[in-house]
Amino acid sequence: MTTKLSRDAILREMLVTLVKGWGPKAVYEALDEVVGNGSEKPSGPQSLKTSEHEPTAVQLIEALSLVGERRELLIRFAQDFDAGSAFPKLGDIRAFLASHHRVAKDLRSRGQGFRKMVPLLVEMSEKGLAKVISRSQYSGPADLEAISDAIKGAGENLRGDRANGDTSGR
Repeated sequence: MTTKLSRDAILREMLVTLVKGWGPKAVYEALDEVVGNGSEKPSGPQSLKTSEHEPTAVQLIEALSLVGERRELLIRFAQDFDAGSAFPKLGDIRAFLASHHRVAKDLRSRGQGFRKMVPLLVEMSEKGLAKVISRSQYSGPADLEAISDAIKGAGENLRGDRANGDTSGR
């Protein structure tokens, strides 16, 4: 026979499930929205503990014993990642991991994805890292504005030349 859980025990179990699923930051933010902006956020040791569990990408790379150009490339990549310009969407990280035959379905955050990417990045050559860095800036459909402007300009040039009596294009 099972024992009946107290209200506090049920609350704690529910919170553990939420934190495991979404992470402490997301739970705090959602709780803040539910309770209102007047509620107090945890301070002191608890909030320090939260930030220790979720280091930034730069902190993860700096903790590695890397030297030279490889270290500089990885730190630059980590800075871009933290800024949200490298692998801006979780789907981008999943695609990268899948292309390297790593399980990516269970990822819940970009930070978690970066931690799974680190071993792959460390094994790459400097040339491979540079390629990943350059390709990491793009997500989803390409920015077509520059291409559109070029086509529009070329069309205007063609029409403009013909309108001025230039028939050499025929």
